[in-house]
Amino acid sequence: MNRNHRIWSFIKAKGFYIALALCITGAGTAAWLTAQNTISGIREQQQKPPAVTEQGEGNQWDYEDILQQQTGGEANTPKPSQPASPSPSPSPESPSPAQSAAADASQPPAKSEPAAPLCFCLPVQGAKTIAPFSGGELVKNHTLNVWRTHDGIDLAAEKGTAVTAAEAGTVSAVTMDPMWGGTVTVDHPDGTQTIYCGIAPEKALKAGDSVTAGQVLGSVDTVTAEVAMESHLHFAAKKDGKFIDPLSLPGLE
Repeated sequence: MNRNHRIWSFIKAKGFYIALALCITGAGTAAWLTAQNTISGIREQQQKPPAVTEQGEGNQWDYEDILQQQTGGEANTPKPSQPASPSPSPSPESPSPAQSAAADASQPPAKSEPAAPLCFCLPVQGAKTIAPFSGGELVKNHTLNVWRTHDGIDLAAEKGTAVTAAEAGTVSAVTMDPMWGGTVTVDHPDGTQTIYCGIAPEKALKAGDSVTAGQVLGSVDTVTAEVAMESHLHFAAKKDGKFIDPLSLPGLE
């Protein structure tokens, strides 16, 4: 009895420590068994032949990748499912600005068609000249009773006769001069000016209007400075700002 009593007293006094030791021993045994199972599984996998498993479209995994997954890791770089497509061949280089300029310089410049030569005609068709261009010489003006140059030609024409543009051009002035009466000035592409004095201009005609050859500018009226003469048109021309003989214009020479 005394022996049993002593054993029971010992267990009662040390029971907590005995239970704690049993728990620690059980936990260690469970951990050791788990580690043994894991090592056995890894060895079995290493003894199997390599396998390839499709992991979706675009990547392939081999034996090393599977082993890294089972041990908690992943492959660092996924392997491409197919080789990269070859890069497209480079397109031909575009010419540099300098090369383009050199190519343009080597080509002859496009030739512009020359302007058609002007051909003047008398502003009063079929009229005869009753007073010629004096060419800088003094002649007697019987109306003014003075000697002066005659800077145009006088074309005989009845009052009201149509006066037409001697050639195409642009109207630069429509005026009423106290000596020369109604006056229309037309500028032509070659730099020539033609001047029509002693006319009644068309009412709609104004500076800036373009006129064609033969277009009516007005009608014969009165040349105040030459009123002593028979009815006529005073027709003058300028080149480079100087009076020239109207009959020297192309088509009238």
